[in-house]
Amino acid sequence: MKLIGILILAFSLTQCASVKMENNHPFKIESASYAHVTGGVKGSYNSTNLIINFTAKKPVDFQKVYFQNRITKAVVEQHNDKQYIAARYKTSSDEDRKDLILHVDPKEEFGNTPNNPTEKFPFELKENEAMVSYTIGDKIHYVKVENIEKQKKIFMQ
Repeated sequence: MKLIGILILAFSLTQCASVKMENNHPFKIESASYAHVTGGVKGSYNSTNLIINFTAKKPVDFQKVYFQNRITKAVVEQHNDKQYIAARYKTSSDEDRKDLILHVDPKEEFGNTPNNPTEKFPFELKENEAMVSYTIGDKIHYVKVENIEKQKKIFMQ
């Protein structure tokens, strides 16, 4: 009897944590692609850039893009009468560590900032999938973007 109670409790808790997906969004995803970008000069940074082409009749308040275990703010851009959600994820680690002071005296380490993730990644996604959050009123909605095309690596000079 205890086992049945535990199973019911576990099932109900997993249902509370799941994200409700909807199919009728106020926009349509046309295509999506991503590329890894490497800076050409010392001190520049590496990133993964995700571009999602969409169409919408009304403005959409996009919030965040969840991709490859990273989270960033969604930025809407427009080029040649096309709208895009741009998500740029910094992947370098050298720049994050260059101002870190390590010293025997802890007082000398004052000013170091901890490298703590501010938000836990809430989805299980494949490498070529992303989740985009947007708001309508005060309610958050999610759309899953699948089959994101991987582009060739870009080397900046």
